[in-house]
Amino acid sequence: MNPQTFPTAEAARLHEDSAGNAVSSLNEEAWRLQYQDPTRSQELAEAARALAVSRDDAMGCHYADLTLAFFAIRYGRFEEGVARLRELLLLAPVQADERARMIALCGQAIVESRFNRQDQAYALALEAADLAERVGRLFDQFVVYNTLGVASFETGRNVDGLRYLYRTLDVARQDGSPSSLAIILSNLGSTQHELGNYEDAKQLLLEAMAVVSNHRLENYMQLVAGNLAASLLISGDPEGAYDIIRPFLSQKRQITSGGDYAFFEAIAAHTFASRGDWELATDYIENAQIHAEAAHEVRVGVHCWWVKGLILRGLGQLAASLEALQMAESKLVGLQDLYYACQVMRETAETYALIGDWQQAYRYHRRHHELYEQHLGNTSRARLQTLQIQNELIEAKRERDFARLKQAEAERAQRELEALNDELKHKVEQIERLQNALREQVIRDPLTDLYNRRYLHDELFNELKLAERRFYTLCVVLMDVDHFKSVNDRFGHPAGDKVLMALAHLLRENIRGSDFASRYGGEEFCIVMADISVEQAVGRVNKLLGGFRDATLTLDGLALGGLTFSAGVAGFPHHGRDSESLLQAADAALYRAKAGGRNRIEVAP
Repeated sequence: MNPQTFPTAEAARLHEDSAGNAVSSLNEEAWRLQYQDPTRSQELAEAARALAVSRDDAMGCHYADLTLAFFAIRYGRFEEGVARLRELLLLAPVQADERARMIALCGQAIVESRFNRQDQAYALALEAADLAERVGRLFDQFVVYNTLGVASFETGRNVDGLRYLYRTLDVARQDGSPSSLAIILSNLGSTQHELGNYEDAKQLLLEAMAVVSNHRLENYMQLVAGNLAASLLISGDPEGAYDIIRPFLSQKRQITSGGDYAFFEAIAAHTFASRGDWELATDYIENAQIHAEAAHEVRVGVHCWWVKGLILRGLGQLAASLEALQMAESKLVGLQDLYYACQVMRETAETYALIGDWQQAYRYHRRHHELYEQHLGNTSRARLQTLQIQNELIEAKRERDFARLKQAEAERAQRELEALNDELKHKVEQIERLQNALREQVIRDPLTDLYNRRYLHDELFNELKLAERRFYTLCVVLMDVDHFKSVNDRFGHPAGDKVLMALAHLLRENIRGSDFASRYGGEEFCIVMADISVEQAVGRVNKLLGGFRDATLTLDGLALGGLTFSAGVAGFPHHGRDSESLLQAADAALYRAKAGGRNRIEVAP
């Protein structure tokens, strides 16, 4: 790698994070697009896999492979998808990652269903649903609940199946994906149709048709049209079914699952057979059987053999018709599907009657009647259960909306509280600033901006206590400007003020941070020096004296220099152990400095 690529370690880390986020984003988009735009979904998954390989991101590869496995199962490379899923399910990282395992289990449930191993499919889908409750996003829940709903019906758990499919519909409406909504509306419509609840089926399928038309979901137009046409066929309206499927007959096959397309072809064949167009019916049913077998769609396979029996009977080939219907009957084994069983038994009875085998015709008629009564019971239950489930979902939505409202109210209250807290904090800061300003006014000398005598007495007391605890020396220096009265008399009080301000400035700029200076009164100043010997203090004061002497002030256009001060130094604990004694000792030393000719520093004896 070129060292100039990453000028800093931080830049390298950010690049790594960016690459990881890119893999995750590509995988997420690929997974979500598997229904809406399968081709784009495959492209994104392959891009995510390539990037993950280049970044040595094993989990990124596994997520890409999961999406590619779903694509293969649904869109024509079934065996490849089965092999890839089987391999992924055995990988320890996939087992450890709950979301990846959820997706893999859901895919395996679809595979087991295609192989007509419905109990295994249901168990896998149920396990995936448990994971979806904890780690699944809305779209994950849509995929898993839809799979579990179908698996429930295929194992005879019709009530559970309805509940899961309506739950899937609720999730799809929350998620807002038109393709997801179209799929579940179509699936629910088909399910209600097979349960005999034709009124609800028609409404669901009409809504699904509106969704695919409004959003131009070409991948699902044929599937939804097929389901709606199937509902019209069972209602005895072949012309209405033909009007629904006609716009899609001449269209190029869209990228959709092999099973979905096989179903559309079977419905087209069924529609043409119902209209007596045997040639077109034959063409479509042969293609449908090829695609259903390739996709391992057992249920669609049953439909194909049923329709083929109708076609052959319509062509007068009664023996061949009977063989086709018996093939449909054999494929019903393992399927918990009264709808197809009723249709196949009825058509088989009618065919035996045409052949003249009245005993078999009667036997199949009896079987049809028994199944039909069960089917009617299921239909009544389905209508009641649908109403109950819809009421449950309405109540759940009401609770969800109420929870969201409460959450929104709580968030609004929190925002208001935070705003009030911010305002209060601002007010407190303002008050603190004002208090500090007032405190400074109380403890500061307004002319020199040094601390005043009040502050000196308070702080010197604290400094002495600290020096006593920490066993170090402390010095107090009292200073008095020499001949200050003559400056006032000669130049006026404003000039005297300038002299005092000049000395104050000198002190502020030259004392240590641990020291502090104050105006003691008139032209007197005091410095408190912590952790310093008397000799060191004298040295520092001497430098201050030299600086003051070298300073030049301009007073009314005249240059004034050679200013001096006298100073007295007293040290703790030698010259005193409290404020009063130290200040008295320093004052006495100052007096001696003044008496000794000024412009000098004296130390207390």
